[in-house]
Amino acid sequence: MSHSYYTELWLISRNDLEKLIELDKKLQKISRWKEDAEEAEIDVKRGLDLLLPVYLKYRNLVKRLIVCHDQMVQTQKRELIKRVLDCAVGRIWPDDFMKQLKYTPDDVEILVCAAGKDIVKKRRERIHKMIEDAITISIKDESKEPSEIDVSELTPSQESIRLRRRRLREKTPTDEIPILYESPEKIAARKAERAMLEAVLLIQSHERARVARAIGKNMIEDQKYNKNVAMGLIVPKKIDKATYINAAKTIQRAWRTYAARKKLKNRIARTEELLGMTIPSWRNQEVFKKDKENFEKKLALMSVFADETAKATEKEQARLLKIKRPGLMEDITDEIREWFILWYDELGHFYVYPAARLGGSVLIATGQTITPQEYLVMKKAKEMEKKAEKEKVKKKKVKKKNYWMSETKAFSLLNEVNQSYNYDWSHRHSNDFQQKICHDLITDELCYKLQLETRKVVDELMRLELQKLNAALKKDYAADLRPFDVPFDRGKRRPPPRKKPPPSPDDFTEDFKELVRANIIKDYPLNSLNDWIGDRSYQNYEAILEFRNYKHRLGEVKQLVMEYCILPLSTKEIHQIAPLIQSVCICGLPQQGKTFLVNAICSEVGALLFDMSPAILAGKFMGPKNEHKLINTISKLARAYAPSVIFIDNSEKVWAKRVPVDEIYLKPKRFARYFPRLVKNIKKGDQGYKCSNVITFFVFYPILFEKKIRKKSTSISQSNELTYTSVSPKLILFLTTATEPYAATAPFMRIHKKFIIIPLTDYNTLYMFYKNELMKYHGIDRNIDVSSMAKVSEGIPLGYIKNTIQNILNLRRRITLKFKPLLATEIINEVLKYEPLPPKMISQFEKFENRTPLVRKRLRMLAKEKALLERAKKLHK
Repeated sequence: MSHSYYTELWLISRNDLEKLIELDKKLQKISRWKEDAEEAEIDVKRGLDLLLPVYLKYRNLVKRLIVCHDQMVQTQKRELIKRVLDCAVGRIWPDDFMKQLKYTPDDVEILVCAAGKDIVKKRRERIHKMIEDAITISIKDESKEPSEIDVSELTPSQESIRLRRRRLREKTPTDEIPILYESPEKIAARKAERAMLEAVLLIQSHERARVARAIGKNMIEDQKYNKNVAMGLIVPKKIDKATYINAAKTIQRAWRTYAARKKLKNRIARTEELLGMTIPSWRNQEVFKKDKENFEKKLALMSVFADETAKATEKEQARLLKIKRPGLMEDITDEIREWFILWYDELGHFYVYPAARLGGSVLIATGQTITPQEYLVMKKAKEMEKKAEKEKVKKKKVKKKNYWMSETKAFSLLNEVNQSYNYDWSHRHSNDFQQKICHDLITDELCYKLQLETRKVVDELMRLELQKLNAALKKDYAADLRPFDVPFDRGKRRPPPRKKPPPSPDDFTEDFKELVRANIIKDYPLNSLNDWIGDRSYQNYEAILEFRNYKHRLGEVKQLVMEYCILPLSTKEIHQIAPLIQSVCICGLPQQGKTFLVNAICSEVGALLFDMSPAILAGKFMGPKNEHKLINTISKLARAYAPSVIFIDNSEKVWAKRVPVDEIYLKPKRFARYFPRLVKNIKKGDQGYKCSNVITFFVFYPILFEKKIRKKSTSISQSNELTYTSVSPKLILFLTTATEPYAATAPFMRIHKKFIIIPLTDYNTLYMFYKNELMKYHGIDRNIDVSSMAKVSEGIPLGYIKNTIQNILNLRRRITLKFKPLLATEIINEVLKYEPLPPKMISQFEKFENRTPLVRKRLRMLAKEKALLERAKKLHK
């Protein structure tokens, strides 16, 4: 699609955003009220009616913003859309409202990472290249000659292996060894290939000889027959011409009838296909190929446009440094000295200089420091401390209103981004086909940065000047024999702790290679979350009305994975704004797709995977010292190469009540004591907020400064604009899978913040799955009884069914589909050979599901609402 389409989509989304912000503001003013149980029930229903439509609208908005961000080329506009997207994702966290809003499940289903396809692609390429480099280096190290190895660094076991290899090498005559060495596997493969070629040649020669013998035999028989006819020994039978004609008519009639029926059948099938009544076995991929090519072109244009923007920024920065920097220091110095003079003229002394961490002289420029009059009022207030304390006590007794929606950081950020769009982008042409650079925005941002950098230098000088002025003032007061104390802010006197700069990934190159060799860091297959097949549960709304418990289906799993695992790992901004999810456990019975979901999570965000499963760590990093070192290394690497996923397969074994005898050698509980602290250290990013990057300082543009700064009542140091320092984000997720979670102890429940339960396959999902799998083959009847197959297969894993279908529809069977159609019984008979799971295992899994925190809350809520309803019925009677 063209640039204009996505620009129009962005403008429509932005208009919806303004309406949604206004609706959100209205909901923030509606307070909750509840006095007795009956009113509390009404209040809960009222709150759901207010909140759920807003939730669905935010989800729909996020889905459209992701599309706009992925397809937009203009770098500056992409940054703005990215800020809106991050804030909207931070703000989002059943069926009846979707009907009212005319939404389908596809309209609110988010299946694309919010990081941007270009960023995820670069992450994947970087990780893949690093792992490949580490593997190739390790192979080179292993293939070193013994003379190149330092014998002093070898352990006793390695030394014995080295000597044994040396003895074997000395026994082999080196002159007879060929220069080109082949491994035993290559030799066996070469021999097998030669044997296969010889077998093929033997079969061909025998087949050609058989065909030649058959042809020769037929020729001899024909010659013999013709000779007997010529000699009169055989008299050939004569057939009437009418018989030939009748036979030809019969053949033609049968053929034309068959052709007409086939043509009519194809015509009906084509009509049904056009109407969407059947699923075609082949689809034209030209549109998808063209769309992919267009997207690749846009990716190339994005990098070109970003380079042009960077060059324009460097050029403008050099110009501003040359023109504005010299006079800027004088202007800031004069401004601060005017503030000194104001305080001295009013009170005869100076006030404390604003701290650097709060903004320094920026607070003076924006008028956010205390005035002399306010200082006098505060001084008088100290004399009335008793009255103030009584007022405080009275204020504590006043109950605060509890609102249905609170103004979170995400909403305030979203509101500010919307205001910045209105100021900077609303006056520009929406259909900018040439995708030009907005130089005025670059100038504004550089002026802001230059102002901050210059103010840091000026602040240090003016603090020294203020110290000298206070020292001179003390001497004057001492000469007049008058007491004088320099004002200071007691609460802000202590300087903030200095933070060490974050280590760069280059500092951990050797550790990275070591973990790759140990198979802890490894590559994973690229899976897409869109490939997860599953239908939603359409009975939830009715079940809530009837106060019944209900179970989610495989379709809901997809959305839970997106909200708990993929979106928080997308970008550092979302990770900071959204609720912190440190650890997630994906629970499911065997062959239910847990590994697929893990690979999909890593693929969608381009994460680095650390596999700490007991089978991987068996026999490695033995001893407390090495264990502690491994955990520290993984923690550092996960932060340096974020986003990262720390993964444990079959995590119930790590916190198992009893370790099976055949798995004692794995020592699965060895690292269990380190994991709680590892999860606890996963916190939100350390990015600090700065003041708005759309501010144009009054030194250059005093009129704009009045319009954009004076209206802000909040401190610049507390501004919520999404401008961050260069601290590396901590995009880390502790992800585990569990097949028998009921066999784990209590620490297993405590360490995981969220549980994603994969349910058994249901009828809806199996119906979709059979349709998708069978309709790929051309010769299969479009009206095959899929419903019966889905009903019989309930509870059987999709992976097993897929393998069964592939085994049945092999090449030989596909050839015979034209004259021997596939029957549903063929698949059902093979699928029913699946050995079902023990009923005890399924019942224990269901009990564990009811023990998870979210299900407990839901069951308590349903029981409470049911009791309230029964009580209301009794009172009514």
